[in-house]
Formats: sequence, structure tokens, C-alpha cells
Amino acid sequence: MTTTRREFIRTVGGAIASSQMALEATETGAVAAAIPNVPVTPPQGSGRRKVIYDQDNSGPFGTDILGTLMMLQADNIDLLGITLVTGDAWMKQEMAFTLRLLEMMGRTEIPVYPGAEFPMLNTKEEWLLRSQLYGGHRLDPWMGAFNRPNGGPDDVQPLPPPYVRFADSSNIKAQQDHAARFIIKTARENPGQVTIYAGGPLTNLALAIALAPDIVPLVPEVVIMGTGFHTFTNTFNICFDPEAARKVLRAPWPKFSIVTVDLAEEIHEADALTPGRSMIGEIVARAQSPIADLFQRYAVEPLKRDPSTRLFRMADEMIAAQVIDPAVFTKSEQMYVDICCTPGPRYGDAMFWHKNWQEVPNEGKQPVSAADRRIFVDPRQFYLGPPPSAGLVNVLQEVDRNRFTNLFVDLMTKPIRKA
Repeated sequence: MTTTRREFIRTVGGAIASSQMALEATETGAVAAAIPNVPVTPPQGSGRRKVIYDQDNSGPFGTDILGTLMMLQADNIDLLGITLVTGDAWMKQEMAFTLRLLEMMGRTEIPVYPGAEFPMLNTKEEWLLRSQLYGGHRLDPWMGAFNRPNGGPDDVQPLPPPYVRFADSSNIKAQQDHAARFIIKTARENPGQVTIYAGGPLTNLALAIALAPDIVPLVPEVVIMGTGFHTFTNTFNICFDPEAARKVLRAPWPKFSIVTVDLAEEIHEADALTPGRSMIGEIVARAQSPIADLFQRYAVEPLKRDPSTRLFRMADEMIAAQVIDPAVFTKSEQMYVDICCTPGPRYGDAMFWHKNWQEVPNEGKQPVSAADRRIFVDPRQFYLGPPPSAGLVNVLQEVDRNRFTNLFVDLMTKPIRKA
């Protein structure tokens, strides 16, 4: 049986993961035993879902900003705060875009907290060295803040139109407290009430649970974007800080939902709403400023230059959809997911196992379905189980395309929501 390089990577990954130290399992069990069993209750009162929005909010447009706009526009969301983490851009540059966007949208009441400026262990120099040593198995060269032209963490570039300028500090400015401490404080003050949207690297969340593991059972759901089966096994949000991702994935959250890159690739910004009717055209025709201005400049004009482009996949928008309207997703599966943190070419790879991975189909001769082959690329891999402390999480697998695109367009075209 011949295997592709990607299949070989995933198969060997199972073997590496299954041999991880028993010490990790012991430590995780000790922490879990120390955490009180706090019941998760549905939100009361207004019916709005309380949300902490953790994001690598790179501007001026794209999936980060569009995810932010969805959360700002949704009537059923009570956005308690935005926490920023270096990822697609350096954190200080993200802060400049975020504060100005909130000012433009008339939402200056939302506090914005500075978070981690660097991954826990990964560095730009090591990323470049890995690329030189091993090449790359990602399908794009994106390095986010580590891209060569991006300068350093303190370099903040002027904001382009329609942002035009930095936010007026008399209207809105960054909070003094760190993002991780805000997450801890908010979860403790609202037990069972606060969903965490994590659209970037998971450094802030990893820091929060390292400082205060008691918050884990207090959070009813964490939703992230990252990991993948085929399009990528190594996704940016994960490989930017694999150690943080592994720590967060291994925590015993009441519910942990993942939007994979494979799922996000099914819908792109330039796709049609209905045959002959594009999402972008509908938004530009009906949206108010500043949403219409952003789409005109960063979606319509690029499409004029190259009508064949689909623009970017709708990754962070899908996280927003899971928070705003979970019925957008029609299929999910409980799976064990872990991250490879071994130095080398597989650093940052995601590995998946079915919940009932011990059940070997057909006595290990062949996978029973195409769905099995998506995860287990070789019958011999069935005996390779997840490490003892791997997290059992909710992997979203199918999206109702019409429901999602209509939700997105409705949020972009409704009157600008004020506080």
C-alpha cells in the first residue's frame, strides 16, 4: 500500500502522540481533581449570550474583522470584552485596528484588553529555521506577525481608509489589565454564563488556565478555529503557538467546539448568496457605513482587478456563527484531538481520533467508510490511540450553507447596532 507524505505524517503522528509522557496525564488528573464541580446553567435575563471575544484582530479587512463585525451586529450577543493576542499581526497593531473599528461602529463601551505579544515557546527565528530545514507542509506561506516585512511588536503602522486615523483616546483606549486576567475575572464572576470565542492563537487562554485552572468548568463553551484533516494538518492559529493549543485542548471544558480549516474552506467571502446574487454585492448595496465602505474597498475593488478570486475562507465568521446560531452546523462528532509539540517538521500538527477509536472496524483489515479514511489513513493505525490526556472535543463537520450565508448577509446589512 502506498501512502502520500501527508498520510505518512498523520500516521507517524499517532505513534508519537500515543507514546507521550504519563507524567502529563498525572498532572492533568491532579488539576482536574482540584477543580470544583460547578454546574453550567443557561444564560438568564435578557437571553443574550455573554461572550469574551479573543482574537488576533488584524485589519483592515478579512476574516478577523468580519468575525468582529458579526459579533458587534448580533442582537443576541452581549460582548463583555475583546482580548487581543499576537497572531495574524502583532498585538499593538491589532489594538490600533480594533479601537478604531469600535469607534467607527459607535461601540466604544466595549473594553479591549491587550494580551500575549509572543507565543509561549515558538519564535520567528525558529519558524524560519524550520522552513529552511524541512520545507513546509502547510499549503500557504502565511506566517502572520512573523512574516518578514512585519517588523517587530512595537511597530504600529498608520491605518488605511476607511479607518483613516487612530482612535481618539478620549473616546476609547486600551484597558490596563492583561487579557488573561480579564478572562479569569469574568469567568469567575459569571459562572456557567460566559462563552469564549477564540479566533487566533490560544496563548491568552492558555495563560488564563495556567494561572487559574478553576475557571475551566465555569465556561460553558469555548469555540476555536484551527486544526484540519486534509486542507491543512498544520493550521496557523495552532502552529503559531502549539504549546498553548495543546494546553487548552487538554483542559476538561464542559464543551469545546472546533471549526476546522477543511470546513472553513467550503465557503469564501466572494461566494454567491443565491445563483447570480453575490454576498458582497448584496452587502455593498444594502449595508450602512462603515460596513459598506469596508466591503467596497477591500472586496469589490479586488474582485474588479481579478474576478476569478474567491477572497478568503470564512473561518472566523464560522466561529461567530457557532456562537450566534449553532443550528448553522448540521453535523459534529466527538473526537480526541491533540497537537504535536515535538521539534521537527511536524511541529504544530493536529492529530485526530474517533471517540471510539478502540473499535477496530473489520478486525483492522480496512476502514469501514470514507469518513474513517479521513482520519485513519492506514488500517495499521487503528491501534494507535490518543495520549491519555488528549481532549475529547466537539469537531464541527457540516455547515448549512444557505443558513450561514443568510446569517452573514443579514448581520452585515442590518442597521448598525448601537449599545
